[in-house]
Amino acid sequence: MDQVSARQISASSLRFTEHPLQRCGAWAVAVLAGCERVEHVTEEQFEVVSRRIVDDAADAAVARQGSGAYDWWKVLFALYPNSKPTHARREKDRTVLSQEMARLFAPDEINGPVRACTFCGQPTDVLWAKSTLPMFDSIRALNTLPPGTPGWPVCRGCRVALWALPYGAWLTAGSATVLMCDNPQVERQFVVRNVRRAGRIRQLGFDGLPAMAGPEAVTLQALREHASDAPAATSLWMFKNDNQEPWLRVSGTRTGVARFVHRMRADPDSAKGWRDLCRALAHRDRQGRAAVDGATAAARLLFDREGERSDRLPMELWARSGDAEKVARHTLVRWRALCRLYVEVMYEMDPDRIKPVAELLASWIAQESPRGRFNEYRRAAGSGYELHKLLMTAGARLYLDGRTQRIEPELLGDLLASGSQGWRERTLLFFEVIEALHNKKVVIGATSSEVADEDSEEIRFDTSNGDEAEEYA
Repeated sequence: MDQVSARQISASSLRFTEHPLQRCGAWAVAVLAGCERVEHVTEEQFEVVSRRIVDDAADAAVARQGSGAYDWWKVLFALYPNSKPTHARREKDRTVLSQEMARLFAPDEINGPVRACTFCGQPTDVLWAKSTLPMFDSIRALNTLPPGTPGWPVCRGCRVALWALPYGAWLTAGSATVLMCDNPQVERQFVVRNVRRAGRIRQLGFDGLPAMAGPEAVTLQALREHASDAPAATSLWMFKNDNQEPWLRVSGTRTGVARFVHRMRADPDSAKGWRDLCRALAHRDRQGRAAVDGATAAARLLFDREGERSDRLPMELWARSGDAEKVARHTLVRWRALCRLYVEVMYEMDPDRIKPVAELLASWIAQESPRGRFNEYRRAAGSGYELHKLLMTAGARLYLDGRTQRIEPELLGDLLASGSQGWRERTLLFFEVIEALHNKKVVIGATSSEVADEDSEEIRFDTSNGDEAEEYA
């Protein structure tokens, strides 16, 4: 493209890209401008947002310690550690700082060679490096320029978007989390919540935030509200970009999680089971303050680290139900419903296929010394090898008593498999054994009267009332 046509480009030129950080920032610009979509942002609105970013950065750079504006400076320092407003030797005059910041977002003058923007491909002659880019060094995403390279070309629209990033990201004082989703409305809702939260950080600081849910819980809330749309997968990019130890962690939900969340809310037992799990995972410190938010801790169980399929939800349910004598009967019923729904939705598995094995074990346990035999089964339940030995023992004993129970070889192979699949199948088996024992009138778990039931509580993914959500540990 020649220089004449390049000069004719719009002063804002804000575009949507597939880069997680630029995309989050573009959404933030739209939300700050009061627009439903990025392409609806007008030239005037873009200028207002750009000015707001400059003013907030300048205020943060000269703020006194302990103020909300100073906590916003901590956010900027974690993302742009060598920039004008965060550098240790930064200018202390707010007016001068504002002018320096404004120059970062000035329209391209196209005085030099024209290059394609690294993010959106639009022509620009401005080069940016790590001092102004919120990026990171990692095995997956290097932010190290080759020797002799002055920077990456970044157009004006993307420059503003990349500094709008902290408004749309889920923030701590040292890291940021952005969301990528197949459904853009889920992305927008995530950013809307974070823009409100960023406003509170600038005004009150992190200590002034109310109890809030973390990014995983906020993501599940958005997925649930848009579950009527096409099922969508999500990715969370959590990163830190300081001068000491920059890092990147990527986690996400599979497409089936959106369907699972939607159906869970529609099933009373599953919904209450999720509530019970949130309560079990919650933790308070000695002062009674929320140290771990149960809704966020439960939501994380549905997120997989990149390249993994861990199925942590059924594993957590099994771990918390292992000592069935200490878990209320109604909780076991609900967690069974939750586990059955999970395998049904995520793996299109018929939960009832495992009932023949559950019936065999329940019959053996009920035969004599039920508590002792149940404890023997519980110890073997987590190991394919130990479970195989126990099944052989139980099957042989029942056979000698004239009772047989046929188990399909394929089902047996799934139960004894190693890795996530085996854990998933054995967890479901555990809850089916508990249910079969209940049907046989064999009491193993605690009764409902022994553990307080709190059915009157409302089940929520997000502990907030629309604005509020809990500080991410």
